[in-house]
Amino acid sequence: MMPINVLLSGRLRIDGYEQGHALREDGTFRLWVRHQSTVTEVIQGLGVPAERVAMVMLNGRQCNASATLKQGDRVVLVPDDVASLWRALGRSNLGLGIGYDS
Repeated sequence: MMPINVLLSGRLRIDGYEQGHALREDGTFRLWVRHQSTVTEVIQGLGVPAERVAMVMLNGRQCNASATLKQGDRVVLVPDDVASLWRALGRSNLGLGIGYDS
């Protein structure tokens, strides 16, 4: 088992999918997963319907849900209502350090 950090954005957080996990100062919670777990397995394990996740960020970069996780990774699950904002920020030259991979 290995720890990762998960941040639920927008409605995913409001709807309480992080319930039972202690939130850290940065809004993430620590989740222990098996080695070679994927983001899809994290989504399923949290009980989040896959169709509710419009975008996945892994360590600050957009990725596919099939991405394999490593110890200490930071996973952000973004619902559709917030994904549009992330996409707009990622394409803007705002110097925010937000990565966007098509």
